[in-house]
Amino acid sequence: MELFGKKKGIDGETSRRITALRFILMVLVVLIHANLKEDDALNYYHLDFVQPAWIGWLKNFVCDSLGGAAVPLFFFFSAYLQFRKNDRYSVLLKKRARTLLVPYMAWTLLTVLLYFVAQSIPQTAQFFANPINIVRNWRGLDWLKIFTYHNLDEGLRPPLVYQFWFLRDLMIFIVLSPLLRLVLVRFPSAFLALCAAYLCGLPVFITPSTGALFFYCAGLLAAEKDVDFFALSDRLRFGEYLALIAFVELVSAFSSALIGTLKIALYCLFWLKVSRFIVQSGRAYAVAERLSGYSFFLYAVHTPFLGTAINKLSWRLIPLHGLGCLAQFVAAGLLTILLGTVGGIVLKRICPKAFALLSGGR
Repeated sequence: MELFGKKKGIDGETSRRITALRFILMVLVVLIHANLKEDDALNYYHLDFVQPAWIGWLKNFVCDSLGGAAVPLFFFFSAYLQFRKNDRYSVLLKKRARTLLVPYMAWTLLTVLLYFVAQSIPQTAQFFANPINIVRNWRGLDWLKIFTYHNLDEGLRPPLVYQFWFLRDLMIFIVLSPLLRLVLVRFPSAFLALCAAYLCGLPVFITPSTGALFFYCAGLLAAEKDVDFFALSDRLRFGEYLALIAFVELVSAFSSALIGTLKIALYCLFWLKVSRFIVQSGRAYAVAERLSGYSFFLYAVHTPFLGTAINKLSWRLIPLHGLGCLAQFVAAGLLTILLGTVGGIVLKRICPKAFALLSGGR
């Protein structure tokens, strides 16, 4: 069964511009998870943390503003590419089992092994002492929860591998995609209702994140209605984007709740615009295209294997006062990105089958 009509395909320009953004957006995801917040530092980790306001703003601008567009765009691109390719439902499920489910299971089991080994060594056990993650204490449904909703105390209710909430929700959307498409195409008002739910922060029960469903459905409709979103982003000049960003950041300092959704939309368009400059530069695109092949590996390995360890080590080595807060953020983020990418390159060369398994064949 086709998900909608005839295959429409993906033109070369759109494909290149999406490819140009993959690694950059993944870098932003890594930086988001490297951003130590003051509340977490003081209340959760009990660190001596004194961060100047301007450093806090700079980190939040990179992670929450520029980085706030990363996950929405990943959901949007995933749906858009899926519905433009328009594989038969059975073929789609087989492909996504290989590209999403297999690496999802593999990385989760590797994480369980990491926790078990680290908790068995006295010198490292103190770093893996969160009661919910003690492998020896898991019983029955705990082993199912590590793949679904391991931590129920957090808003996203993530699985054991925290960042895999994205893959979990995406797989749910893919399974339900024929139904989602049917509802959205036959009842356009359903998307307006979803918009309202997203803007108001109302739950939709399909996913803990209403925003995730919103951007997936937006990508679905963009594919269905032949929306050229890159052309839309190109209508504004780069200088106009910078002016809008300055205005939005100024307003959000006084009313962040009211302008949050507008910020995400603006920064999504901004990154779509940036992709044009990358594609127009032959060298820049060649680098972006090569690195895009390691985006998923970096996504999967950056926590808890790299990012968590590097963050906790850097908190002990770098004084978290003044410029030290910025130095720790930059050092931890860049080191995680470097080691994660190089690790993927090395693994692909020495054991391409293992890399293919862990990266879903990408």
